[in-house]
Amino acid sequence: MKNPFERKNNTALIALGVTGAAAAGAIAYLYLTDSGHNTRNKISDSLADTIDKISHGLKDEFKNIVSGFISDKTNISKKTVKAVADHVSK
Repeated sequence: MKNPFERKNNTALIALGVTGAAAAGAIAYLYLTDSGHNTRNKISDSLADTIDKISHGLKDEFKNIVSGFISDKTNISKKTVKAVADHVSK
């Protein structure tokens, strides 16, 4: 039988409530104030730039890996394979 006087540990629930309240406050600030509008624009611009940088880096790395693989299998220089890939992808 469970002890009815045993205390439950509610630390995780309290932490979740505090985190939720902080997130709600941040969202309210971003959507309900004029400076929040400017902040949202800055965040979205920065996020778009970061995503572009990451996608270009991944695309270049993917081309590098694939051209190396093709070069190994066909004995064509990696530089030539990359040039053809660049031409085809445009």
